[in-house]
Amino acid sequence: MVDGQGGIKNASGMSGVRLEVDTHIITASQTNLKNIDKVFDDLGLENRGFVFSGKASSEAVLTHTEKELGVVLVDIGGGKIDIALYVDGSLSYSSSIAVGARHITNDIAVGLRISLDSAEKIKLHLSKSLLSREAMKKKTPQLDFRELNLPEDVNEVSLKTLVDGIIAPRLEEIFKLIFEEIEKSGFGQLVPSGLVITGGGALTVGMLETGKKVVGLPIRLGYPEGVSGLIDEIIDPQFATTVGLLLYGKRNIMTEKTGFKNFNRIWKDFSLGGQMGSLKNFFKQFIP
Repeated sequence: MVDGQGGIKNASGMSGVRLEVDTHIITASQTNLKNIDKVFDDLGLENRGFVFSGKASSEAVLTHTEKELGVVLVDIGGGKIDIALYVDGSLSYSSSIAVGARHITNDIAVGLRISLDSAEKIKLHLSKSLLSREAMKKKTPQLDFRELNLPEDVNEVSLKTLVDGIIAPRLEEIFKLIFEEIEKSGFGQLVPSGLVITGGGALTVGMLETGKKVVGLPIRLGYPEGVSGLIDEIIDPQFATTVGLLLYGKRNIMTEKTGFKNFNRIWKDFSLGGQMGSLKNFFKQFIP
């Protein structure tokens, strides 16, 4: 808002006395961030910053129209679910839920009494062959897993037992948690575009059907866009965050304004009791 006038996306260049803004702040564990930074330092790479994975995924899979109308990006990873809710084109609410696609794998392993590796193979096989209820109806009541070469004796499994008895209850729980987060945000009535599901767990069989039943909003799968070249293998929901990070970095590239390229990294590592090697590297920056 500039002098009480709202709805301004970018106030740069405008004249006014009073500037106001509603800001959404995302916090993270300082310890985790330092550990990630240390990995980059050990590899000799410079980290330019951190991006919330839900925000990164939204850069790759959401359209401008969806963001303006109001939409919820749901990134289902292995161990957690990231939620990014957009209203009027801006990120207005974000959250992470400590449940992910790995829990579905665990349920299959327990239900069929097989190893986690075998359960993951079965889940991926189902994701590729039974993406919709229509495809499921054409399948026989028994699923044949002989081609997977599993070490356990589970060559044939009942379709109803596996999908409706094991996978569906976990999906219902996941979407109930997502619905609770949308309600908690206070923007539940401002997302007519519904949900966009992406991430590695998005292709789980029955995902869209269960989501529509539990949440009651339009739902679609989100595939990354905005990149070109040899992209056949990455145009998949599981690479949404990776593609989003590339796009975010391209749109928000930071240029070096000084010749001391490694100054910040060396200064961060420098301490009074530090190693002599860091001190030598520090002074090397000033030697032509």
